This record gives sequence, structure tokens and C-alpha cells, in this order.
Amino acid sequence: MKVIQTIEKVYPHLPIFAQNWICSAYGRKEAAVRFGRVFKERLRQLQDSDFWSASEIEAYQNEELQRIVAHAYKHVPYYHDLMRQRKLSPSDIRSREDLAKLPILSKEDVRENHSRLISDSAKRRELVARHTSGTTGKSLHFYITREAIAFQWAVWWRHRTRFDILPGASHFTFTGKLVVPPQQKHPPFWRWNRPMSQALINMQQILPDKIPAIVDFLNEHDFEFYSGYPSIIGSFCALGNELGLRLDRPPKVLFSGAENILADQRREIEKFTGTFIADQYGFSEACGNAAQCKEFVYHEDFEFGIIENIGLRDEESGEETGRIVCTGFANYAFPLIRYDNGDVATWAGKNTNCACGRRSRVIKQIDGRIDDYVVTPEGHRIMRFDYLFKDTSQIKECQIVQNKLGSIVIRVVKRPGYSLKDERFVREMVSEWISASLGVSFEYVDEIEREPNGKFKAVKSNL
Repeated sequence: MKVIQTIEKVYPHLPIFAQNWICSAYGRKEAAVRFGRVFKERLRQLQDSDFWSASEIEAYQNEELQRIVAHAYKHVPYYHDLMRQRKLSPSDIRSREDLAKLPILSKEDVRENHSRLISDSAKRRELVARHTSGTTGKSLHFYITREAIAFQWAVWWRHRTRFDILPGASHFTFTGKLVVPPQQKHPPFWRWNRPMSQALINMQQILPDKIPAIVDFLNEHDFEFYSGYPSIIGSFCALGNELGLRLDRPPKVLFSGAENILADQRREIEKFTGTFIADQYGFSEACGNAAQCKEFVYHEDFEFGIIENIGLRDEESGEETGRIVCTGFANYAFPLIRYDNGDVATWAGKNTNCACGRRSRVIKQIDGRIDDYVVTPEGHRIMRFDYLFKDTSQIKECQIVQNKLGSIVIRVVKRPGYSLKDERFVREMVSEWISASLGVSFEYVDEIEREPNGKFKAVKSNL
């Protein structure tokens, strides 16, 4: 950990060739975990099961559900005690319908029972620590196995193969990670991860005076696809359209994720690139996933877990709209059963058959992650701030509010251990990741109000 922190501290001050070397070294390390033997086996299995019948899918999910519940009851203290209290045994949970016998697991439940959610059969030294703040600005820490990481990447790459993109394809990624220091004034505004055939650019570089050089770079390389947050890709494409630039070597497809694609973003992206966007819905907790087919509807990746809808059903259309609750099949070290990740979706009727031929459950629309954006003094439009809080544990909940240009207010619900040290850390992160000239003030509240529709807004603009 200390080595990583040292690298992060000196990285912005290194020469560009050294930054490229570090990006590639990190890529080589990650590729060994993501794309090894388990990944190849899983991807082959996923491609074989992609067109299973409804009865085969049901049988598979029932079998995997029974396995994970039996394991959790035997090896995970939290679930063992929970089921005993409810006078349940693993034999009582045999299908998707039986899941309603168990309570929904909230993010706060995970925080409060973190140590009791770790399987006693897991080898601690082999676990990978992960953290995410998701859509509510709450820091969430958990563990995952390397096998589960490879499984998740196989699910994501199965999505890409649906659009004739194969593992190893060269690509350009728009990221929130600070791969290029914000203070860089001249090209290159990107860095290379050679082991993954990937070039990366971070959102701080998407500025009008830098767009021509970025477009020239893209026109010099045959990237098969682009990937990233739609808000960042959309900003880039909107500026390219405004400047009258064009892509001579457009990608075959753009893959987006982690945010909703807004109508204006889709319009700008399609106009500038001349190609289409394929979206997939996943999250760091690795207990559910849904990805689009060529009909551009989402299919539940049933092999990876069960996605439940907790909400209302329209009797006439059969559609269901409600909260997304997931039970994962991949991560036996830290199983999440009926986990509520805070997002909302609309399911097609249960008997809906997609024209693509797949018989997995169809999700028409995912409504989560709709936020405003903050305008920085440099002109950036920033929608995502969640990564600023991943290393904080004393913030129960937070919201970014912009009332005037040049500054933001961070509204915080504190935990008992919160101190000025946490406030300084967040200030430093805003300066490093967002803008050194953006004013920051803090407002401490007992709770953060939800919107009239019940949703939490992590970023709110009152401009």
C-alpha cells in the first residue's frame, strides 16, 4: 500500500515516458488477474450459454442460488445468524421466488456488518480489497476474489463480442482516473497501457484548446472501439462538433457504462463518431450485470447473478418498475444476497421475447445515476465525484451542490469519527482531481433530502 501511495504522489511529476511505463506496468498486473485462464474459461462458457432456453436459464439460476445460499449459511456469520433468526435453512431458498423470504441487504447493512460478511473459508491473503461510493457518495468497502474479478470481466467482454469486438482489440478509453496531470499544457494528452492495447485520456483534458490535438491522435490510430463514461465521451464529441472537426478513423462501436446516457450526449456522440453506443450496466460490488444486445435492450447476465425488481407491476403491459436488488453467484468470499445498490429500472413483461433470440430477462430502461453536473473555472463539466470519497470511511453520505460559478458546497452527513483531517483530505482530492481553482466549502447536515421522485442526487446544480 505504501508503495502505491508513493507512486501516486510522484506520478504527476514524472516524465511522460515514465508515466506510460507505469500505466503499462499496472496494465500488465491487472491483465494477469482479469484475462488469465479463468477469464478464458468463463468467456467460453458465457458464449455457450448466451442463447439458452428459458427453462435452462431457470434451472441454472436455481442451482447457483442454492449453492451460494448453502455456502453463506455454513461459512458467513452474518447470513448464518440471519437465517437462524428467521427460522430458515438453505433448503427453504430454492428459486428466485424464494428470495423474498430473506430481507434486502442495504449498503448500510454491509458497512455495519463488514467483518461478519467475510466467509470463514476464504484465504485472507488471496482476497482483493475494493471500495466504491456508488450513486450516494457513501464509501463502501468489501472484498472480492480474483476468480470473481475474472468472471466479471468475462461478462463484460461477452457483451463486447456481441458487437464483433474480440479480446485484445485496440481501444481508446475516456476515464475519470488521473492518468494525465491536469497541468499538462501540450500533447500528448493521453497515456498508453500497452499490455491491454489501450490508450487513456482523463476528463480534465477535455478542453476546447486540446480537442484538435486529441482528434489528430485518434485519426493516426485504428482504435476498434472507444469506452468510458458517456458524460466524458459526450463532452469530447460536443466540443468536436462545435469546432467542426471530424474523425477519419471512427471506431466500430462505443461501449459506455456507469452512467445513464442522456439524449443530448447520445446525439452529440453519434453525430461526431458516426457510430452507435452499446451500453452495459454493472457495478463494482460484482453481484449483478445487464448488457445490451444488437436490439439495444438490456439482458440480465443470468450466469453472474439474479437481478430482482422491487417495485410495481403494470397489469396491462406486464412491465415492472422498481429498485434493483441483486444476488451474486461469483464472489463466495464476500457474498451479497438481495443487495440493494440504490438504482431503479424498468423490466419488460416476463414473457417478452427479444428479437435477438436471447431468452434472458429483458430490462427496457435503467433509470439510476441521473445527476446534474458542476462547471469548473476551467470550463469542465463534471458529473462524477464518487471516486473522491472511495478512501473515506467517516462520511456517511454526501452531496455536491453548485450554487454559483467557481465554487461548490459539499454537504456531509458525518460519522462519529469524522474530523478536520477528513475535510482536508476531501479538499486535497478536489484540488488534485477536479480543479485547483475551484472553491470548496462544507455544510454538515443530519440528512440529505431526496428528490420528489425519491431518488438521491449525488451532484446538484442550482445555477
